[in-house]
Amino acid sequence: MRVAGLLGAWLTRKHLHERRLAVHEQVQGGMNSRDVGLKHYLDDYKQIDGYYPVFVVWPSGPWSTYVEHLLWVRQGIKMETKKEKAFSLLTSPLMLVADLGRAVTRLPMVIANNTRSDFETITPIRKQDRATMVNDYRKLATNNYHVHIGDDYSRTQDRLIRDVSYWATLPVKYVVSSLLDGLGKGAWDDMLRRTETAYPGRMEEWLTNRVAEMQAQQSANLAPQDDTNKPGAPSKKKKNRLKRYEAAGLPALFAMLPNIRTTNGTIPQITLVGHSMGAIILNRVVRDTKMEFTNIVYMGAACSIEDFSTSVLPYMREHTNSQFYSLSLHPVAEAGEVCWMAADLVPRGSLLIWLDNFLMNPVTEQERTFGRWRNLFRTSATGEPVIKRFFDNQDSESLKQRLHFRAFSVGAGDKEQLRPAKYQWNNNPTPKTRCERCDTPLAHGDFTEMPYWSKDFWWKE
Repeated sequence: MRVAGLLGAWLTRKHLHERRLAVHEQVQGGMNSRDVGLKHYLDDYKQIDGYYPVFVVWPSGPWSTYVEHLLWVRQGIKMETKKEKAFSLLTSPLMLVADLGRAVTRLPMVIANNTRSDFETITPIRKQDRATMVNDYRKLATNNYHVHIGDDYSRTQDRLIRDVSYWATLPVKYVVSSLLDGLGKGAWDDMLRRTETAYPGRMEEWLTNRVAEMQAQQSANLAPQDDTNKPGAPSKKKKNRLKRYEAAGLPALFAMLPNIRTTNGTIPQITLVGHSMGAIILNRVVRDTKMEFTNIVYMGAACSIEDFSTSVLPYMREHTNSQFYSLSLHPVAEAGEVCWMAADLVPRGSLLIWLDNFLMNPVTEQERTFGRWRNLFRTSATGEPVIKRFFDNQDSESLKQRLHFRAFSVGAGDKEQLRPAKYQWNNNPTPKTRCERCDTPLAHGDFTEMPYWSKDFWWKE
């Protein structure tokens, strides 16, 4: 995180004074290491045309987060002093027992929730809940709301292979689902904790001044006095926390951006792109900053609907020139995602399915993941679809034109292999060839392989 933020700041400062282009900031999702994030940067930055890209990389690998949960974090507190570390190490076996106990006791519910999602992939959408979701979607689309979903091109042979593999590996899936629930919950909680440390808050003026003082002291080769043992002196833990806060790259980057000008003196346009857990970090940025963002793009957002509603919606109401885009997988692709690298031994479904089914504990529709298309069209407390309330405010007509929700098509079939109408959300599907649907993510991780910097990828008029 620290290196990525500083690298992004250098790129922006250097190049924006050479050309008149916009800044594109891409925040990676969870379940990734720094090496993976750096690889995405090296693979993509030369292809991003029209922007100077800034990649925000933060450590969110499943192994490192679980180890930190097991050894060093207790009830949201990072153990740092000697006494704290001794306590956390002594209690780590108890944490492991608790995680394994969760895996065993929750197995029946995990199986039930996953099975329910699995059957969503084979049941025609127009036969689910009396086609309520489909009808709500069509009403919004007919009334010119920016909502659109692609069609289902799943081929018979592909579905047959998936079905055979599913039933052949089902017993192992139960065991793996249990372990993912028991051990994965701790890893997920620690990933959430790290979103807080990736963006701990805005760089306040006093802190900026303090950083300048420290830099001046270092340049003068003046060693700081060790006054830790003096009465009233800050503890070592406080000093370490301050150093980490000072070194956070993302707050420093956003503190610097408003001061940047292009060669003709204008403020560059800024586009934010967040994938998966990256949306959780960007929600914190949007709540905190007063900057003007031209576009905010979420891809398979792992944040909750409530988090989006209290972060992005107020920002959009206040900044009337900003555009928002939410990109989702087709519900069949979302619930039916297969990890062939693991020989289809893990439960079906994307990360968002796992979150809703067992890694999180949503108690209302609003606490389910924002990036799932089906969650947007669930019936809210008012009887309307959840997505409808996003547009309900005094300036609803403005938001109607600036909020965009897109789900992609699913399946590898060609235009003549479009599935029957009962499987389609659209009343009159327009058959498209595989070539026309080439930029279509079919798995949660595919978003970062797509041209996510292109406006045509976000929305096609």
